[in-house]
Amino acid sequence: MFKFDGKVAIIVGATRGIGLAATRMLARQGATVILSSRKAEACAAVEEQLRGCGFKALGVPAHAAREEDVARLVTIAIERFGRLDVVIANAGISPSSDLLTEMPEDSWSRILDTNIAGPLRLARHALPHIAAAGGGAMVMTSSVNASVATTGSGAYGISKAGIEQMVRQLAVEWGPRNIRVNAVAPGTIQTDMIRKLMEKRGFVDWLHRTTPLQRLGEPEDVAAAMVFLASDEARHITGQTITIDGGQLIKRGD
Repeated sequence: MFKFDGKVAIIVGATRGIGLAATRMLARQGATVILSSRKAEACAAVEEQLRGCGFKALGVPAHAAREEDVARLVTIAIERFGRLDVVIANAGISPSSDLLTEMPEDSWSRILDTNIAGPLRLARHALPHIAAAGGGAMVMTSSVNASVATTGSGAYGISKAGIEQMVRQLAVEWGPRNIRVNAVAPGTIQTDMIRKLMEKRGFVDWLHRTTPLQRLGEPEDVAAAMVFLASDEARHITGQTITIDGGQLIKRGD
């Protein structure tokens, strides 16, 4: 199950955390992976690691908020490998903890331009090539913050709620061309994004107390769902968001 032999996948936001875990899983399952993030050094390092393990990988630096970068990324994939089957839009930022009405305009614009417009740019350039290959899948990264309001996470949550509607819209528009579009919504996952929270006194204890599975999520927990949604085994799933949070959203905080 979940085999990707002969398939080509682009992963944006691929050099750390959830994106890196998904890149490694896809490579292990036989995919040729084109991995991307903003930093050329990080892309080169991950490419070297994967190729050293005998996997097919190419690192291409690109900024999700720059149209020309996204277009170049997809063009390189097609020129080098002749097809595209899977795209994973994992790049995202949360640079502000301001109240929504007090957030500087540039912070608001940066979050929306990366978190919403970035995946749309990728879809615009990639989906026609996936259709030309006979169909495939796109997976985006949402968040549990799309479903709840948290002080200081307003713009981030709004951007992720937008992702979940974008998934539904693209699923309707591209389903007739055999392209499935879905999202994953992680809860608290051990990545760089929550490093400061982890350092707060009592945070881990609170998380265990309010999460039914009583554990922090790991990047591989989310990556596994991404790989499933990208696989042929998920061939009848589209327009959906799978929450991977250990049960956080279903339990009232104590």
